[in-house]
Amino acid sequence: MSAVTTTTLAITRVSSSSVRRTTTKSSRGSSFVVNASSSNTSIADEKIDDENNVSTRRAAIVSGVSAMLAVGSVSSSPDAFAANKDEEKKKKVVAVPYTPYVPQSESSEEMLEVAKQLKEAGARLYGAFWCENCNKQKEKLGKEAMEMIEYVECFPDGVYQNAPDGRADVTKPAEFCGPYSEAWPMWVLPSPSTPETPEIGVQGKVLKAKELKKLVQEAAGEKVDLVKYFTTLEMK
Repeated sequence: MSAVTTTTLAITRVSSSSVRRTTTKSSRGSSFVVNASSSNTSIADEKIDDENNVSTRRAAIVSGVSAMLAVGSVSSSPDAFAANKDEEKKKKVVAVPYTPYVPQSESSEEMLEVAKQLKEAGARLYGAFWCENCNKQKEKLGKEAMEMIEYVECFPDGVYQNAPDGRADVTKPAEFCGPYSEAWPMWVLPSPSTPETPEIGVQGKVLKAKELKKLVQEAAGEKVDLVKYFTTLEMK
């Protein structure tokens, strides 16, 4: 739809611009003939010349628009666009070695308690070393609490594509992260209270302490006091 709209606008600009130039020139030509001579023959000849010029210009405009449409139809072809994108992707070089992120913040007493609960519940945290929100979640927990968390790195070999040293491309998460790679960070906990759903989790969100506590309670099948949950204030 956008390609058609662009072409239509382009045609409008070309046509209106040409018509304005034609009208101006024709007006000047007629004025010049009237002032220069009273001969009906000269006026008639000049009008014929003007009509011929207008016809020639119209033919040129039609030819130009047709050429433009032909070029537009080729350049806006979905197949051609996809081929160009594939070609660009093949030439792109990516070389990002695996560098584990180590949180610098100190863990609060509350986060240390939450980390113990998560560990006892068998929680796993999936992420990628280059994922900004994953690193924010680690900082939210703090370095001491993170030592208790089972963290699963989904790009343990880094990210590579067309690497200069010829190593194999690594552009997808490791196989063991298969079902846990839709959005990171991803918390996953076993849920023995719901046999039809052996695991529950939260993905793509940096969780606070009370949110992690709620997740542990839900996995254990415990009832969550929502009034207390939503009225509890957290400074971090």
